[in-house]
Amino acid sequence: MFNFGNLAELMKQFQTIRENVDKAKEELKRENIVVEVGGGMVKVTANGMGEILDIEIDKSLLKEEEYQVLKELIVSAVNEAFERSKEVMTQKISEATGLPANMSKFGGLF
Repeated sequence: MFNFGNLAELMKQFQTIRENVDKAKEELKRENIVVEVGGGMVKVTANGMGEILDIEIDKSLLKEEEYQVLKELIVSAVNEAFERSKEVMTQKISEATGLPANMSKFGGLF
């Protein structure tokens, strides 16, 4: 015979986890991750959700002959900002769900 009390408790736990994940997502949106590359010539700011918020570029890189260097620095900074935001997101979701960090990467939760 199925115990509906256990089902109700499981649903309650799931709802708590969902609320914690939603709260973690809001915190991640407010988290600023700043990455500087090229000795600070390019600075990228992302939030914990991986959204790029700002890019600052040293004016000396805005010359046509510096195009390739600028392009490489921007790609590098954006990629690093994205990786760091994924690390922060994984940690926050892990804390919110009570799952180990390597298990909180499963899609669909966030």
